Amino acid sequence: MHAPPSNPALASHCAPLDRRRRAALAWLALLAPAMSAARGAGRLSLTLTSHDYPPFMGHGLPYGGLLTRLVVESFKLVDVDLTFEHVSSNRAITGVMRGIYDGGYGWAHSAERDRKLLYSSNSIYIFRMVFFQRRGSEVPWKKLADLGRAQIGTTLGNYYSDEFLALQTANKLRVQEAASDLANMRKLLLGRIDLFPMEEEAGKMLIQANLSPAEQGQLSFQSNPIATIPTFLVLRRTLPGARELIARFDQGYRQLYDSGQLARLLGETRKALLGTAQQTPGKDKGSTP
Repeated sequence: MHAPPSNPALASHCAPLDRRRRAALAWLALLAPAMSAARGAGRLSLTLTSHDYPPFMGHGLPYGGLLTRLVVESFKLVDVDLTFEHVSSNRAITGVMRGIYDGGYGWAHSAERDRKLLYSSNSIYIFRMVFFQRRGSEVPWKKLADLGRAQIGTTLGNYYSDEFLALQTANKLRVQEAASDLANMRKLLLGRIDLFPMEEEAGKMLIQANLSPAEQGQLSFQSNPIATIPTFLVLRRTLPGARELIARFDQGYRQLYDSGQLARLLGETRKALLGTAQQTPGKDKGSTP
């Protein structure tokens, strides 16, 4: 049997098709790893520490507090699922630095932290640090170095400013450390310390939520700030995928900011927090150290 005669026209038409098919298959082979990586880089998960620092974060606060809502909404836009570990304020940052937790938020730069943490490109909130004091026992100052004779309370693990840390390290400030911000407010009331530095908005809410009206009336804060401190989302450097997670957060934050949603969300959360604070009776919730 003889083979059918070849059709030159058909052969010439099929040849380019075969070449195109082979080229397409080659491209698919090249793209397969990238497509697989893209699918693998879909939803991610992350565990962040949180602690009680109203109105910024805390159990029972509307939306978890101002910063919690900001972080949740930013990550939601970029397909990152969050889990929160509620711990003490000191453990919230030291636990991240020791590799126990993935990250945290609302933390400032410091030399020790910078060696172990990655920071978001954008500051998520600027804290205004002021001194709280007893009414009638005001301590005036122009420079922090003027406060060498005052007893100043600080909270374990908290950062106040580079200048404050330098003076404390040089023993030019008389500093007493306590385990919590509330413990320091109580020490103020008892006259054990003269000044206590804290973020203004957080300090006012702490006093309103935990002290009786009579106790609240004994405390005030100074208008002169110690420092204004940019705070950030932080992740431990040893966390796999940390840089991608930071990049995703930055992208989500920018989307919120550029769209105007960030201002709306913060305004909505502040309104809800104010309503909660007004319903909270002033009462004693802690014990004096």
